[in-house]
Amino acid sequence: MRPDPKLHDAHSDPGQDAGTESDAPIGDLSRQVALLIDADNVPRNAIGKVIAEIAKFGQPVERRAYGDFSGPLGQAWEPTLVRYTIDPRHIPIAGRGKNASDIALVIDAMDLLHGGALDAFCIVSSDSDFASLATRIREQHLECYVFGSDCAPERLRQACSRFILLENLKFESARAAGNRKSKPLRPVTDSLRGIRSAIAGLVDDPAGWVQVSLLERELNRRTTDFDARTYGHLSLKDLLSALSRWFVVDSSGDAVARVRMKGTRSVRKVQIDVSAAEGSQSAAFSPNAGPGSD
Repeated sequence: MRPDPKLHDAHSDPGQDAGTESDAPIGDLSRQVALLIDADNVPRNAIGKVIAEIAKFGQPVERRAYGDFSGPLGQAWEPTLVRYTIDPRHIPIAGRGKNASDIALVIDAMDLLHGGALDAFCIVSSDSDFASLATRIREQHLECYVFGSDCAPERLRQACSRFILLENLKFESARAAGNRKSKPLRPVTDSLRGIRSAIAGLVDDPAGWVQVSLLERELNRRTTDFDARTYGHLSLKDLLSALSRWFVVDSSGDAVARVRMKGTRSVRKVQIDVSAAEGSQSAAFSPNAGPGSD
């Protein structure tokens, strides 16, 4: 089924999200991206936010959604498919196996992969069945981004290049709309242990400073789903600033933003502090765990 834009207005869909492709900073549009959506298992009102996020790192030149679009699912999804020019791949539910849509998505992905025209894939699903596909794509030295919910299994999260939580996109959209009551997935202090460990692995400055951009890259390398938005902040720099009891952030003037742990004046002390914190996880998370004097 191919939706007819003359018959359906995308703005008439009460489930349609407010996100658009112009909501996000434009990334490298020379990077060609395939967007493959598991329509059976993701909310249609997340798609606009997903496409806006994809614009940060490429252009989704292939946009496909998989499911049985002949009944209620098709009626619900049609405005979204029209608005974002997504090609529906109709898999009839009658007589099909449980994973028929998943299989169709994988077959298309492999065809696109061997076509050689793409730089990255984006899969929108929380289904662990796509973990093997993500691994296969990365074996071909292409990026594979997965957009899924917080309930997605660890197997899927670790198989992809980066796992982006749909809840974080919703949080960012709500904050942008001025909804200050929108709650993040995790308390800010839950990020402490990972950040401290990453700093310890990077620091070589005599005074313990690390560039924030390098720290973010290291955090993403260690954990595919690390995202400052998970902890209620739109950037790592803002997250570190919110943890001012534990970190000092320097972004004065035109200097590159950098960070160090409070109370650290040497590389060796950073490593000792982190080793002690990792030996006692509760100390790393406790709000009463003092940072020491600056």
